[in-house]
Amino acid sequence: MKSRLSRKDLVDSPDRNEPHVVILGAGASKAAFRHGDANGRLVPLMNELPEILGSPWKNLVENASLVNLDFESQFTWLRESARHRDRLNEIEDIMYEYFSSLALPDNPTIYDYLILGLRGKDVIATFNWDPFLILAHARNRTISNLPEIRFLHGCVQYASCPNHDVLGRLGERCPICKGGLIESSILFPYSDKDYTKDRIISRDWAFVTDRLKEAFHLTIFGYSGPATDYKAKKLLLDSWTRTSTRQFSHVEIIDIGDAADLRRNWREFIPFHHDMVIPCFWESTIAKWPRRTAEYKTAASLFGTVSEIIGPMRTKSLKELQTWHAEFVAAEGR
Repeated sequence: MKSRLSRKDLVDSPDRNEPHVVILGAGASKAAFRHGDANGRLVPLMNELPEILGSPWKNLVENASLVNLDFESQFTWLRESARHRDRLNEIEDIMYEYFSSLALPDNPTIYDYLILGLRGKDVIATFNWDPFLILAHARNRTISNLPEIRFLHGCVQYASCPNHDVLGRLGERCPICKGGLIESSILFPYSDKDYTKDRIISRDWAFVTDRLKEAFHLTIFGYSGPATDYKAKKLLLDSWTRTSTRQFSHVEIIDIGDAADLRRNWREFIPFHHDMVIPCFWESTIAKWPRRTAEYKTAASLFGTVSEIIGPMRTKSLKELQTWHAEFVAAEGR
């Protein structure tokens, strides 16, 4: 093994097959769209949802005397109360319509860099309802060998075949059985989420947890799940701790929160202090070593080898970004 891997070494030799698994939370979409989506619409965190729901939500919460609770607790209480169920269904429709209206700008976003920066062996799994991941995947699919994308809480604009593991959008048909694709359910913010209730969501969970058992590298981007969603934490942790390379595996956390708090929040996931906490995507392994994160990380962890930084390629042109990645894709096809 060389003492240093050059850009050419990395580009020309995509020889590692360990999956890189990326988990996205609301903080990832907030980081990608700090000033709103293509039309300037707010991309909300959980505590900002009342702002987009407006007076229908405010009136419902005040009438139920829930103003002192956090949003998730309010939502859970209202869902469990039969008296407010019809009104809450209206609130869910407002949220669904709002997230469905969000759009990507023409210029590249962090989601495009994520999609192009990983390979077919890798997985991006999101807890977000917004359509940014599926839209970025759709507009970059001419670049071959994109990562798998999965939706752990459901997603607007996402549809799948109930009988075959096919990703698509409403109006499209399954290429295997020719049946129409159906919408995934949305798991709204209830405190006790049942990941087995919806067939498509359950299938996505099974896929992600299987890949985690093989993964060498886990990136957690803008997701604070362990603080609020214990069932999700257990499902992810049970798989991640079973990876065969556990003693060398690596956790990368991208979050603007306090690094010590984040490490404490994810301590069960971090093996042998093999972790990195960074405040922004552009400092991540995906940005610095696009499509070669496995080669960079295994060289560093197993052999102590330094790798030349090869990215990111910053541009305002999506076409230019795709063309820049074509060199990597070509080497992967040889």
